[in-house]
Amino acid sequence: MARRKQTRRKSRQAVRRRKYIIRRVMVLVIFLAVLAGLTLLLIRIFSGDIKPGGSAEPSPTPAVSPTATPEPTPTPAAALPAGLTVIPASAETLSGIGFSAKLMYNRDETETFERTEAISFGKGSEYTAVRGVTTYGGNNYRNTFTYGTQTVSSKTLTRVWDKNIGALDLGEDGAWAGIGWTGMPIIVQWDAAVRPFLGVYDEFKAKDGFTEVICPAMDGNIYFIELSTGKPTRDPIALGIVTKGTATLDPRGYPLLYTGQGAPSTSEEGTRGAWFRVISLIENKVIWSFGGRDPFSPREWQAYDSSALVDAKTDTLIAAGENGVLYSVKLNTVFDSVNGTVSVNPDPLAKYRYTANGYADSSSSRQWGIESSPAFWKNYAFFTDNGGYLQCVDMNTLKTVYAVDVTDDGDAGVVLEEDYEAGTLYLYTANAVNAQSGIENGFGKSWHRKINAITGEIVWEKAWDASTGSSTTNGGTLSTPHVGYGSIADLVIYNAASVPVMVNGEAVNGGRIVAYNKKTGEVVWTYEQAADYWSAPVVIYDAAENAYLLQCDRNGFLRMHDPRTGEVLAEVDLGSRIDATPAVFNNMLVVGTRGVGGSGEGQKIIGVRIG
Repeated sequence: MARRKQTRRKSRQAVRRRKYIIRRVMVLVIFLAVLAGLTLLLIRIFSGDIKPGGSAEPSPTPAVSPTATPEPTPTPAAALPAGLTVIPASAETLSGIGFSAKLMYNRDETETFERTEAISFGKGSEYTAVRGVTTYGGNNYRNTFTYGTQTVSSKTLTRVWDKNIGALDLGEDGAWAGIGWTGMPIIVQWDAAVRPFLGVYDEFKAKDGFTEVICPAMDGNIYFIELSTGKPTRDPIALGIVTKGTATLDPRGYPLLYTGQGAPSTSEEGTRGAWFRVISLIENKVIWSFGGRDPFSPREWQAYDSSALVDAKTDTLIAAGENGVLYSVKLNTVFDSVNGTVSVNPDPLAKYRYTANGYADSSSSRQWGIESSPAFWKNYAFFTDNGGYLQCVDMNTLKTVYAVDVTDDGDAGVVLEEDYEAGTLYLYTANAVNAQSGIENGFGKSWHRKINAITGEIVWEKAWDASTGSSTTNGGTLSTPHVGYGSIADLVIYNAASVPVMVNGEAVNGGRIVAYNKKTGEVVWTYEQAADYWSAPVVIYDAAENAYLLQCDRNGFLRMHDPRTGEVLAEVDLGSRIDATPAVFNNMLVVGTRGVGGSGEGQKIIGVRIG
């Protein structure tokens, strides 16, 4: 009996030991599990999967396999080689064409110039964050007249509003009506922080998404219109002078407008000349100007058709004159976004002028003057002039880097294109027919060219016969080409005026649109008609980068073309001659007319919906 009790006692002790051991093991397992969980939690917190104080985001269900797939490496932004720079022409090359330049700073001629704050423009897409089209060609590459993405569903063009405008009679200098060349409207959707200070009617000061069209006209006024409705947004600013070119809005979103005079006038002091003006869009008045009859200019004619640019980083305005002078000035701009004031206090002007063999102040010779709107890359300005030279100028030293003979008057200007595959920068340009050698029976050559912007070497060129024009037209190419991307990345599109074309079996001087293969210069298609073109080809792109060409002509028509074939997809009659280039904001296009020719309507600013 005692032995059985002892046995039972030993058995109970063994059971207790086993239970104790099991409990110890379970506690250890739980402890290790908790420790592992805490470790995993800390790893996820520090890796960013869980925010401190937050909750874990659900893990996505694998689509194909539970095996983890590494994140793809982001594709680096396309860029040109870091050390790429323009190669200067030799002194012998420049002297061989008699090319030289003179500089002036603070009214004193100088042999050298060095900018205190170095100018360096970035890509065209980096020029401004302002929502809209703020300068001719949209940016420093001059490669777009559109803002936003266009939705093209029915391929229609519909007039939705128009604004009647006037004319200005300058006596011996003639009457100037409507909107002239280049005449692109500015379109801006004002930032909510700026809008309350604008000199607009009260109903627009608090209107979210308020988008304004700003359009200087040849009748002496600057017009302001709401994009969506065509309603006036403020009283016109009456300058009383002709404005033909395209104004520029400050790229920082400041309420400042920069605009040049298109024909000379006489000031209250009796000075005969033309002026470039800076206008406050808070006060709706001119707050600074320069110009008159600049004695540094080699040319009697004074005007500013070129569209200026502002380098936002250095607060520097750059404006080219038809008098043959390139101007630049630090503005010392102050925009008080609390009290709603804006001002400029400019430094002295820095001026660059040039000459070469054959230049003289005569319509029968090469003439000084810059009507084209310069394009900019880094510290370099590229522009064509009335005398037929393409120039590259270092804006930090105002030294000529190179000069290339491009035959004749370069009103068309240049467009820049970065080619990442080739690792270089190209420009596209063309000329009108005015005073080139070899003109016979009133016809010369209009050259369409692709040029290596780094070296100034011509990559390809195509010559077309063109008339010298008449009292109402110039012949050749006067408009900026479009360098395609997206669905037309292989194309560049030009147009021309007063060129021999066949229309209904009859030879006439009319208009031509031509698309080239960018790489080879091979003609891909042409479209010819009796009416000619001064307005630049405008290409819009939908979200998938499918392209549509919009082209205005001097018979008053706006057409939509298939840019791969030239086929007309839609058209709308705008009533009279169109010399100006349209601007497009989302699905609204705005353009001005001259009030002569066409179907007989007066001069207007017109809004067209793209469908």
